[in-house]
Amino acid sequence: MNTRITLFAAAMVLTGGVLAGCGAPPADIDSGTAAEMQTTVVSIAESAAAGDAAGALTQLDGLQQQLDAAHADGSVSAERAAAIQTRIDLVRADLQPEPAPVVEPSTDPAPDPTVSDQDGGDEGGSDNSGPGNNNGNGNGNNNGNGNDEGDGKGNGKDD
Repeated sequence: MNTRITLFAAAMVLTGGVLAGCGAPPADIDSGTAAEMQTTVVSIAESAAAGDAAGALTQLDGLQQQLDAAHADGSVSAERAAAIQTRIDLVRADLQPEPAPVVEPSTDPAPDPTVSDQDGGDEGGSDNSGPGNNNGNGNGNNNGNGNDEGDGKGNGKDD
């Protein structure tokens, strides 16, 4: 709820900035330009009030384009354009999502990878590390010093 209030207040700041141009002398902002921009500002305020920050930002981009074009063609004076730009920037800052927190990489060393216990260890397995001993694990390989030519059933001979 608090975010909606903030968004709405930001949009109202922008509304006030453009509306103030309606009563300004003709050299400051063209009345047609002011009316067009005001319509966009009302739409931004409605989106912000509804909690649609993404929609409000899209419409704010449109207002930015309107301001740039109006300033380029002389419909808005440089001073008035700067004042409106300041309000656009404030509203944009309020509508932008909070940046995700930066996660610092861990400085703790990575744990050593677990070394597999090939000799059965404390798990009740048989020792397959000596010369010519095959525990019948089906692979006929021996981790010892000899060459095991077994049948995969522990019946191999060691050379």
